[in-house]
Amino acid sequence: MSLAIKRAGRFVDLPHIQEKISRDAGRKFSEEETRQLLESLVKKGLLVEKAGEYSISDQGREYFEKRWRLVKEELNQDYLKVYRAKRYYPHVAETLLEFCRDRWVSVFRLFTGRAWLQRKLGPRYITIRSWRDIERWLDVHGIDFIPYLHRIGSDRPDWLVIDFDAGKEVTLEETKKVVLVAHEILMDYGVEPAIKFSGSRGFQIWARFKAHELPSDYQPKRLRSERRERNYFGFYADIVRFVESRVAEKLPGLTTSETAKKEERVRKVLLDASIIKPMGDVRAPYSMHYKTGLISLPLAVKDLMKFDLGQADPDLVVERYRARGNEFQLKECDGEDLFRDTVEWCRS
Repeated sequence: MSLAIKRAGRFVDLPHIQEKISRDAGRKFSEEETRQLLESLVKKGLLVEKAGEYSISDQGREYFEKRWRLVKEELNQDYLKVYRAKRYYPHVAETLLEFCRDRWVSVFRLFTGRAWLQRKLGPRYITIRSWRDIERWLDVHGIDFIPYLHRIGSDRPDWLVIDFDAGKEVTLEETKKVVLVAHEILMDYGVEPAIKFSGSRGFQIWARFKAHELPSDYQPKRLRSERRERNYFGFYADIVRFVESRVAEKLPGLTTSETAKKEERVRKVLLDASIIKPMGDVRAPYSMHYKTGLISLPLAVKDLMKFDLGQADPDLVVERYRARGNEFQLKECDGEDLFRDTVEWCRS
């Protein structure tokens, strides 16, 4: 697998391989032991040797692709995610790029037992404009793509995003009920939102509005936890809070919009308004979640209650994408009625 995640034609020296297999096997492999192992794979046609360095052959790639599912639990799980990401992203890159172009993008990079969110390359924020850019990140184990809510230089978010973050004791079925009610509320206002699975335990609803000005009578909702500024980001965040208040009327005790005191919301679904801010980012549709290896899968509202985590497996998502194409379509909607009620709610 260590060689299968490398680009075709990439050769690696013996000490590098020795280090990796010693780590994954949990015991020290000697140089001679490693050499014998590699030579046995060369004889089988699974590897190619050149000047003391090794590369996986086409036959080796075919063999590993058939083999890994049978020994899945024995493998380095983080490297397996990287391997699967490299096979997955070519199929959905065109759609992924729709949500990454013209804005900064954060990237989660994954190595054995550690992951980190990278926002910059040197002094510059990351941009992703082409498949070539995606491929470069995959080469350095960047597998999870998280675009900013606003375009570069913009003073407002492009999308209303409601992130549903389930507490530890909330079931998947309870979370789906919350999402369904929130979707119904937005639809009643003439907003046509799109739903997607987060890739872990939650969901998101996105919506896009027609060009509009900040309502003249809007004043930010007063919060004990933060000082508010009157701008588009604050207004969209208040829309999330307003929607949560409406959901709470239908599902009392199950939701909150308070991000503080996480230990107090283990039995609640957080409708998280905190991500809507300048430099706020959100996982792209069809991105792979770096923790689970599952895909942030778009879902039609009719399919929401039937959804299970297995549907977000990368292989199944590729099959679905081939059959249906991009299922995360955002229609521009008139938000005037929603805006009006949000402004009135903020006054209360």
